[in-house]
Amino acid sequence: MRKENDIIIIGGGIIGGSILYSLLRDGFKGKIAVFEKKEALADESTALSAGGFRNIWSTVVNMKLTTFSIESFKNFKEETGISIGFEQRGYLFTYYRKEWERIIDFKKFWEESGVKTELLDPGRVEEMIPGLKAGLGHLDDDIVEMLSIEEIAGGLFGADCGIFNPTACAIAYFEKSQEDFSEIVEINKCAEVKKISIKDGKVEGILLENEEFIGAGKVVLAAGAFSRDLLERSGIPEEQNIPVVPVKRMLFLVNRPPIEGFEKNPMIIIDNGVYFHPEADDLLVGRAKPEQKPGYDYEMEKNYYVDEMNTYMQARIPGMEYCRIKNGWGGLYAVNTEDKNAIIGEHPEVPNLIFATGFSGHGVMEAPAIGKCISEKILKGSYISIPEVESLEFNRFKLGKLVKETIVI
Repeated sequence: MRKENDIIIIGGGIIGGSILYSLLRDGFKGKIAVFEKKEALADESTALSAGGFRNIWSTVVNMKLTTFSIESFKNFKEETGISIGFEQRGYLFTYYRKEWERIIDFKKFWEESGVKTELLDPGRVEEMIPGLKAGLGHLDDDIVEMLSIEEIAGGLFGADCGIFNPTACAIAYFEKSQEDFSEIVEINKCAEVKKISIKDGKVEGILLENEEFIGAGKVVLAAGAFSRDLLERSGIPEEQNIPVVPVKRMLFLVNRPPIEGFEKNPMIIIDNGVYFHPEADDLLVGRAKPEQKPGYDYEMEKNYYVDEMNTYMQARIPGMEYCRIKNGWGGLYAVNTEDKNAIIGEHPEVPNLIFATGFSGHGVMEAPAIGKCISEKILKGSYISIPEVESLEFNRFKLGKLVKETIVI
């Protein structure tokens, strides 16, 4: 293990991998070391994510980041020779009447931003999703009342959206970087960072759990849900720390229903925020638990799926009562409690400490663009490819210029 590096990246997930990969491809010649606390790379939130990507957002910066990233995913195999399971199946959001009217008004904004969307009437939603019932005539009144569901007024379809394998992508970033730049790249696993060493407003390096000190010219913090606690251990005062907390999100692998053509579905978001997409011969199903408290909680709650998710699935698509749990897990979102958006760039009081964290659930789908933006900031001093990323810097909290994202699932 080297004692001195020009750049240290804390975090061995897809964000850290993309930053490493981009820096090297953009011509950085210094020594870079990655520190990952687990035995394997990309074994935390990256591996536990739903693997979806979309460029349908309520903020321009997220649309730009994901549109850039989708192009990168699309070209990944050609560029690296490695398949990441890229499929542009599409995303389909379904809406009740009141929400639908806002979506119709919002479509012009997406068009102006270059995001391809299509508005579907209830009949076309039913045509796209075999077995789905947009109306409620098939349900008893007491079921409708109990679930508080309404007729689907329309669907928003994004053809450029889809799914991929974030783990394969992240590992490829690290492996290609180490293969092509072995003389300057060092990847350390089972190497948990205890604290970032900061003196007189400047990062000096990191201290590992075994008390070993590693020097660095810059430190990039890409530790996701663990970022805030690491900064606290490093002596960053409360008012200078990031508003990021770990929040559990659960995913369930279930049987696919006995409905012909269901394996061809896009990612679909139905009632109560339940979403699912085909995963090999099964379905991967998720929903944010509204009352979930922050904390390092990974427990899979089977009753949550049965009571809070599958009830809506079978009400909207008869036959989904056969979607029994085969596997499941809990993973962590790094939730930015202020505006649910990433925190990017230099710490205003510690300029050689660089953030790439707080993605609030959309980190994997923005990873290629974030890697490029951080690389440009380090090498050229500004965000060239996506200038809007400047709006995600830490200073926005102090200035009251929040970038609030409302389309978070």
